[in-house]
Amino acid sequence: MIQIDALGKPCPIPVIETKKAIKELGNQPGEIEVLVDNEVALNNIEKMTSGLEIPTKRHKIDNDHFTITLFLSEASQRQPQAKGKKQPTTTYLIGRQVLGEGDPKLGALLMKSYLYSLTELATVPTELIFFNEGIFLTLNSSPVIPDLQTLVDKGTKIYACGTCLDFYDVKDQLALGEITNMYTISEKQQLADKAITV
Repeated sequence: MIQIDALGKPCPIPVIETKKAIKELGNQPGEIEVLVDNEVALNNIEKMTSGLEIPTKRHKIDNDHFTITLFLSEASQRQPQAKGKKQPTTTYLIGRQVLGEGDPKLGALLMKSYLYSLTELATVPTELIFFNEGIFLTLNSSPVIPDLQTLVDKGTKIYACGTCLDFYDVKDQLALGEITNMYTISEKQQLADKAITV
């Protein structure tokens, strides 16, 4: 068994160290046990292993400590499964509450108009990823939530940076979307057919 001590390590290090351990096993079956001190890291590892179809089991040691064990069998399970013809993906990265430079009131108005315009496109974005101050657009108080919900209804995936939500202490105010980590964000950006930074 490979054991990883990820206590005190910030996102996305626990996921990266787990991926390295999977690679280290190569084609051999085996188990990997990861020790983490927050549920965000635990959930991020589970999302990664789910995509690779690797079974896991989590165990809560106490309020702040968890282990997650990965059970690896055939090497073929460690690659995402193809699901027919791949559709082109367009990923938007949004790191601000406003669009452009200048007056913040105008910038906020432009951002709302921009996100509404995305709902009217013939093909909506595949993903919208919000990070830094951009995560405020995904909160309950955001004026663009109706437009984001329209995009979700049309098939767009919404992601919010977990580290950013924690930094601004607003995780409990997230209105929609999935909490993610910087490793996944960089991976999605790299794999996208087109990545656009707003």
